[in-house]
Amino acid sequence: MRPGRKPPGPSAPGVPRPVPPPALGVSTSVLADRGQLDALLPYDPEVVEFYNYPSTMVPELTRFCARHSIRPALHTPVPYDLAEPLRRFAPTGPDPEEAARALRLALRTIRLAADLNAIHVVVHFPSPYPPYPTEGFAERCAEFLSELSEAARSHHVSVLVENMTGHPLLHSPEQYARVLEDTGLGLCLDLGHAHLLDDGGGPLAFGQVLGPTVRSMHVYNTTADRCGEHGHEAAAPGQTSRDGYMDLGTLLPRLLALTRPPVVIMEHNPLPAGSHGPNGPRRTADWLRQLISRMAAPPQAPATHPLSPVSKEMR
Repeated sequence: MRPGRKPPGPSAPGVPRPVPPPALGVSTSVLADRGQLDALLPYDPEVVEFYNYPSTMVPELTRFCARHSIRPALHTPVPYDLAEPLRRFAPTGPDPEEAARALRLALRTIRLAADLNAIHVVVHFPSPYPPYPTEGFAERCAEFLSELSEAARSHHVSVLVENMTGHPLLHSPEQYARVLEDTGLGLCLDLGHAHLLDDGGGPLAFGQVLGPTVRSMHVYNTTADRCGEHGHEAAAPGQTSRDGYMDLGTLLPRLLALTRPPVVIMEHNPLPAGSHGPNGPRRTADWLRQLISRMAAPPQAPATHPLSPVSKEMR
């Protein structure tokens, strides 16, 4: 809990406890040098989502979070200690060796998350790479998610699959709702991935279909024309649907009201040269905090907020 933020007081009998607004976090994707953790501090994050760090860095990550009252989150794989760079994470194959490696990396990340008391683990799902054979795909999905679900329960860790755009059999909100049903797993809603789908519903459809199954969001902006060259762009007020961007000023408060996630993660690329001073990160973070503050209250807040890794859904 950040300094100065008081825990909620007891609720009156029969009155549900108000759900707190999402914490604002940042991914280490924003770092040009992953070792320069202090470059995250201008965002004033409550959560940092660490991605692709080796075991040797884990003590430093732990000290950094403790020193700055930050809650860690992990994006598979952490730790990652193989000599070759991670170029493919393919949990649904069709190569069984790739699928087995992805599962090992995910389970190792979950075990570390339990040790660090991480708020969640994010796992890309399904494999976004062609070819996309239909034979055996449902079975591969079910097997991988079953392993994640068992690990989440046994380690008391909130595990979230991240929606991808590249698989024709699993990319829509309805498809994710079906595969996640009864697993206890949540969704990390990547807004950019959802925006780039051809289905037309975009991120809002994920919120409408999945509701509180969405337990985190990756927030950045992009367009179909710009994503190949510019990747994940930092969210900014001037990005509008007229230019192909998401209109986050309108979209994000609506999505948060539908889903009530415990955390929202800024996941943009390193900022361009000339914007690395405190104004760039702070401007992005302050604007997103304003949008979070506009989130409408639900008609009746749930008694248990999914911030806890052992919430009712995980028991």
